Amino acid sequence: MKRVPKTVDDVQVKAAILSVADKSGLVDFAKGLRSFKVSLLATGGTYTALKDAGVEVKSLGEAMGLSEALDGRVKTLHSNLFAAILAKRGDAGHMRELKSMGVSPIDMVVCNFYPFEKVARDPAATDETVVENIDIGGPSMVRASTKNHAYVTVVPAPRFYAQVLDELGGRGGMVGLELRRSLAVEAFAITSSYDAAIYNELRRRFAPGEVFPGRFVLSASKHQDARYGENPDQKAAIYSIDGAKSMTAWKQLSGEPLSFNNYLDIGSAYDILEGFEGVLAAATVKHGQISGFAFAPTIAGAYALAHACDPEADFGGTVVVNREVDEAAALLIGKNEGVKDDSVYTEILIAPGYEPAARQILAAKQKKKIRMIEAVGRPEYGYDIKELEGALLLQEAADYRKKLDRGKLTFPTKAKPDEGTVLKLLAAWEVVRRVQSNGIVVADGRASKGGALQEFWTLGVASFRKRSGAVKIALDNAGARAKGTVCASDGFFPFRDNVDLLGKAGVVAVIQPGGSISDDEVVRAADEYGIAMAMTHTRAFKH
Repeated sequence: MKRVPKTVDDVQVKAAILSVADKSGLVDFAKGLRSFKVSLLATGGTYTALKDAGVEVKSLGEAMGLSEALDGRVKTLHSNLFAAILAKRGDAGHMRELKSMGVSPIDMVVCNFYPFEKVARDPAATDETVVENIDIGGPSMVRASTKNHAYVTVVPAPRFYAQVLDELGGRGGMVGLELRRSLAVEAFAITSSYDAAIYNELRRRFAPGEVFPGRFVLSASKHQDARYGENPDQKAAIYSIDGAKSMTAWKQLSGEPLSFNNYLDIGSAYDILEGFEGVLAAATVKHGQISGFAFAPTIAGAYALAHACDPEADFGGTVVVNREVDEAAALLIGKNEGVKDDSVYTEILIAPGYEPAARQILAAKQKKKIRMIEAVGRPEYGYDIKELEGALLLQEAADYRKKLDRGKLTFPTKAKPDEGTVLKLLAAWEVVRRVQSNGIVVADGRASKGGALQEFWTLGVASFRKRSGAVKIALDNAGARAKGTVCASDGFFPFRDNVDLLGKAGVVAVIQPGGSISDDEVVRAADEYGIAMAMTHTRAFKH
């Protein structure tokens, strides 16, 4: 073991308290401490576990004359113990007071807490069970030892055991100030996140109607460093919100490490398919924006239709599908080495699973492998959060599983859409909800003999500073394919110029919120072109 020079800031560890709920690695760590002649004191279950393993250890209660109270609710909350932790070794008065109390200093506190978050995640957990799993003594000891890190080493989680033993070995049973400070910071991160979990869970249980509380507390744990941020000269990291299901649980099966932008695209892409669980759907995404969307009887068919919406935009983009990728889909997605057609190049593919044959096909494509992401489990978090200039903007997260109430549609134009057209309009509306404002979608579909929409695909997807500009971009992308299609707008048409553009392109039906002071004029324009119009009376902005 490498020896390091001792400094005046090194502290000899003579006595340690161990009180842990998570006992992984405990016995080996305790044996390691004993190899440096550290006296061990332990509480309740920790004492029993060490004693049963043959580790020389004393009961904290017996050694310091501490008695439990209130059925174990009070174990460590005693002045003698906290004096032993908090005493300043360089303060003669403190040391005299300790001596008069018959207490020796504690040099190390090894402690982790009751598994509050694990218990809270259990749907069967009662309010009483949750409350009883709020640790009081453990966080108090950790906070005390952290405050007194000038003399005391806090070890707040098993992941630090090896580092602490290495330090003791390298410094002859001592711990340096640098490590004590580092562990103190880590300890306060743990106590802060623990308190945040308690606050958020009790607020959920005891104040369920309080959507936006007076204080919003967010805790997140680092998942990994990103390759870089939005630009290569920016550093970036990815965090997972504590207590929430997030995309950090997904598995990357191939390809280079992900950048900040890659994560943006992955999250944006997956969100697009929420609410389309009943069909086989695919979306192509570039820079967080939909470049194509479709559903069809097969994943291969859905991808082919989505890609055809805007092949150039799909180059170097992200593909997301909501079913396992099979061999037929794998043959279409991504660029084959040696193939001259460069219009099909996929950087990221997201799917709930991959057939073995599909993985082999995809792995063989491109020198830089497609980043295959296996999306295991649906992320869930109740808020949409944006940070701007030091302020947090919060709103309820959009629930794309909640569909538009068809019964609220009105049809103000002379032309009325038939059933097949209504289904296409509703599908287009679901897509435009996911497009950044001002959002426009031009699309088409094909119904089965039973009347249900069997296939649906976009031909033009656009957002722009003004709505007529978005209409122009979407129609330009659709080209001659726009004839006979439908259009969805996420906000009302402020002027008839939008309808003029759609009518001249041959669009036959439109769905939009309505509510403009120019609605009458817009409806008259639609009548001039024989366009059937549906009004939703609710908008679908996404900024």
